[in-house]
Amino acid sequence: MSDETSKLFRRGHSACAAALLLVCFGATAEPYRYDDIRLGASFARLAQELDFRDIHAAIAARQQSQDIKPDLGRRGYGCARREDAYADVTCVSHDERVGGAETREIRLHFLDGLLQQFSITAEIRQFDVVMQALRERHGAPQQTEAAPAGGYSTFVWRGADSSITTYGGKDLVFVSFELASYAAAVKRKSAGARPQECR
Repeated sequence: MSDETSKLFRRGHSACAAALLLVCFGATAEPYRYDDIRLGASFARLAQELDFRDIHAAIAARQQSQDIKPDLGRRGYGCARREDAYADVTCVSHDERVGGAETREIRLHFLDGLLQQFSITAEIRQFDVVMQALRERHGAPQQTEAAPAGGYSTFVWRGADSSITTYGGKDLVFVSFELASYAAAVKRKSAGARPQECR
């Protein structure tokens, strides 16, 4: 695992991350989640629960051992640092399922040590399966936007501190889970601000 990724693991354990959760979400707030992937969870917590692996280290180990696939742990998540404003670290799995449907990928975006946004992408033929899984967990969407000709409607769930948006394209169904704080976190990083720290 790279030094910088290791630092994020350690930082996620800090009291600062816990304090930020309480400040941002309050003691009783419950951001949206899909199974054990919860918006607002710390990088360190999800690293343990989802068995994250540093993608570059895993690829290097595969090349040395001549294995067919890199070892990405029991859930298949490879993580890498990001230089753009949308994440400090991104973790991706191609092995997860949603409502029994295979996914193209689940992609997690971490900023300030927290899961700010994650997305689920699947083949468009899985649209109904994915929607059923979301309805079972979160009820009916609060907003539906009409489908374009030959396309699929857009469905939105909104909470006090997070949202879910689902839409279908020609080939794929895409689901985005996002904290209300994500846009501000992206703006801070874009402006070159340091991650929030406890004072």
